[in-house]
Amino acid sequence: MPCYNLLMLPAKRKMTGERITAYFALERHGPFICPDCNEEVILKMGRTTVNHFAHANPIACKFTTGESDEHRRCKIEIFRALQNVPGVRNVELERPIGMNRADVFAEIGGVPVAIEVQLSALSLETIQERTIEYHREGVYVLWLLQWTPSLDSPRYTPTLWEKWIHALYFGHAYYWLEGLNVASYSFEAHLKSVPKRSWFSPNGKKLTAGGYSQRSKRHRTAVRGNTLNIAKDFGPKLRYWWQGNGFALPDAKLFVKR
Repeated sequence: MPCYNLLMLPAKRKMTGERITAYFALERHGPFICPDCNEEVILKMGRTTVNHFAHANPIACKFTTGESDEHRRCKIEIFRALQNVPGVRNVELERPIGMNRADVFAEIGGVPVAIEVQLSALSLETIQERTIEYHREGVYVLWLLQWTPSLDSPRYTPTLWEKWIHALYFGHAYYWLEGLNVASYSFEAHLKSVPKRSWFSPNGKKLTAGGYSQRSKRHRTAVRGNTLNIAKDFGPKLRYWWQGNGFALPDAKLFVKR
């Protein structure tokens, strides 16, 4: 799959093969190579950007990404926070797992967990494929979404993949706030009011309509639950194949609210 100027957080030191994260790397640690295709990558640093590696030349690499600085900051914040939690081991950024590359991987309470930070609009097909692949690899996945103030408005319009993730996680979607804190939301029916109106027919008969509430097809009411800690309030759960309400959900290993 073609990819140009691939951006990433980890790379390998060419001389030793040691895996190194851009956050901790210095130019004198180079030269660096891509851990997937072994082509040269360059360390990019600056005051207004998160440290990252970029391919020196346009190449073909199987891991494509167009992630933003916000996405990289989020991954690093989760990564660093997990490193400081007792009982959490083997914390890694962008760890290859089968055909996937987890944004953050860690063993939490002995459970292998892939944390996927969905800050950009991946296709629903891609999210489904990654979820199936983690199941095949025996890894539990936690999909985190981007919190937005609109979630706390009277009505919310979830995307198709938000609805799918909400169904996958048994009626909950998890939105990243900061560090290891996430907000749990459930999508309830949103009722819109149909005003009552009256008019007269051609034969002079008075007619009325409306004056009731009906369920919106587009909008939902996002109900906020507790703020949860990824390392303390989540655990592994199997999700078996299910189909209904317009969705088909695969067998999955999920990291969910206890």
